[in-house]
Amino acid sequence: MNEVTLRLIDQIERQISDEGLRPGERLASERALAEQLGVARTALRLALTELENRGSIRRTMGRSGGIFVADGKIERQLNTTAGVPDMLRQQGRRSTTVVIRVDIGLATPSERRGLALAAGENVVRIVRRRDADGTPWSLDTSVLPARLVPAIGSHALHGSLYALLAEKYGLEPAEADETVDIAAADETTAAHLGIAVGAAVLQVWRTARTDDGTPIEFAHDYFRGDRTRMHLRRYGASWKRVS
Repeated sequence: MNEVTLRLIDQIERQISDEGLRPGERLASERALAEQLGVARTALRLALTELENRGSIRRTMGRSGGIFVADGKIERQLNTTAGVPDMLRQQGRRSTTVVIRVDIGLATPSERRGLALAAGENVVRIVRRRDADGTPWSLDTSVLPARLVPAIGSHALHGSLYALLAEKYGLEPAEADETVDIAAADETTAAHLGIAVGAAVLQVWRTARTDDGTPIEFAHDYFRGDRTRMHLRRYGASWKRVS
């Protein structure tokens, strides 16, 4: 690594420290940074690439893209019904999905409550592992009312389940209730996520509904605690205190 690159890395790291920038906060644009540091953008890109490789920053493309402070963790956003692939893509991560199991069976009592099903109704259970940049991030179990998703197992399940439900079955999630808890990974979860038994995981229970209130998914997901940060944005009246 040449002297200019090392100097730029040091300057950018000091800027992050001096300005008290936290993970997820945006740095100046590439053009503005190059002007501030008095270097060509080609030289700056070498330093940014090294910082990205170290996990100190991340760069994303698109209208909401930019250069962001990072610590290697991935934001699990709570104020959206976007699926995991979309969340990862928005953060400049490479998303892959491993389908572990798809089966159909009688709904359990908790599944019946979550999906407002009658006794004796069947559900489809889809278990998948989501990888970010080639490393396991989450273990997801989605339970769907079987009568609403006939032959869903014949479709590719490596992408967004919500996109598939909307495109093939006309079921578009408009809202979701989520409960987040901290748990210790059991043997199965630990094996799939590549972590030690007992390691901390974020446990998310979710019920997704269409705009008419029909429950279409009852989900139970585990996210690696060492790779995940929860993010919630509050809007308008929900922020105001009631006196």
